[in-house]
Amino acid sequence: MGLYLCIFDQNGEDICGVEVGLYRYFEEFRSKVSQYTNKGTISKLLKRKSKFTLPMTTLLNHSDCDGSWNVSECVQLKRELEEIKQVFIQEPPDSSTMELKQDIFKFYGIRPQNLFECFVDSDCEFLIDRLIELCNTAIQKDRPIMFQ
Repeated sequence: MGLYLCIFDQNGEDICGVEVGLYRYFEEFRSKVSQYTNKGTISKLLKRKSKFTLPMTTLLNHSDCDGSWNVSECVQLKRELEEIKQVFIQEPPDSSTMELKQDIFKFYGIRPQNLFECFVDSDCEFLIDRLIELCNTAIQKDRPIMFQ
């Protein structure tokens, strides 16, 4: 079963959405973000300083299986995702993350060059960019992002 993040209009019609893939994959994404904060278990043990200026709480503290991000949360989430993108572009690719989408990478003939490129949606588009676009639409349409 996969995670679909979407925006519905007032009539319940799907405006747009992102097919993330397996819940495990979304959890992997959040786990990687957590590793780069000073809140992750490894970071705490090694007393690493966070690579982010934001605490990433909008992304990290939300359940991955239900609910929604309201419009004000989407504004904060967009800022978090933009910062994650900048950090992940500078980091090397992660082989364990790539394994989770190896079929898609193989089908499209893509080899990620950095950590940012390791995260793609089910259409092999960069997940972080797609989530930023989804936040933009949610803000523009004044609608929440729903977890389906």
